[in-house]
Amino acid sequence: MEQLTIRDHTIPYEERRSTRYRRITLSILEDRVRISAPKNVSAKQLKDLVNAKQEWILKHWLVKQDAMKCPARYIDGEQFLYRGNTIELKIIRYPRKLIRVFLEGQSLVVNLPMDLLEQDCASNIMAVLKLWYKAQARKILQDKLDIQAKRMQVSFQTFRLKEQKTRWGSCSSKGNLNLNWRIIMAPDPAMDYIIIHELAHLTHLNHSNQFWQRVAEFMPEYADWRKWFKDHGQNLRL
Repeated sequence: MEQLTIRDHTIPYEERRSTRYRRITLSILEDRVRISAPKNVSAKQLKDLVNAKQEWILKHWLVKQDAMKCPARYIDGEQFLYRGNTIELKIIRYPRKLIRVFLEGQSLVVNLPMDLLEQDCASNIMAVLKLWYKAQARKILQDKLDIQAKRMQVSFQTFRLKEQKTRWGSCSSKGNLNLNWRIIMAPDPAMDYIIIHELAHLTHLNHSNQFWQRVAEFMPEYADWRKWFKDHGQNLRL
């Protein structure tokens, strides 16, 4: 893998080319920077773009790396995101055997068995939080899909939750939709953008001008939320 050197920082870098790509995109991933481009774009064009975007690349790379250096500790009072709001973890010991999770106002309450060993708490809390988030995502995203599909007059075959590092959603040629469960942490309009984006692929299975026109038809401000994911997507994690 190639590397970029920006100031004193060395950043892994890769290029991807395909006839499927309609335009050049620059993505900041957890372990590298990726530039994707149509096959007819010259190496010089890509190099010039990367050089012009150096400050932007470095800024977003450092933000992503800082976010990864601060893993959750799953302790009382820790904050997480849910539907664009900050909620506070509230851990309560109780005399039962099952771990319970529920939302109470702006608190995400976790009832832990009193006999659960302290060294086992964090891993158990992480596991049940993920299950809770996925359960909320399954219901809320299904409702949003049904509403937007009716509005856009399209139908999809299946909907599945996924856990992907670099994609928020996908749509297959058979009409099967995948959505990253972590988008349940984003504001509702951001979730709506991902859903409208994937449903628009049922009409245009590409990123052509016609595709973006269809997205804009149902969400004129889509570019704002597209940028929101680029700027804040790294924060959508447990």
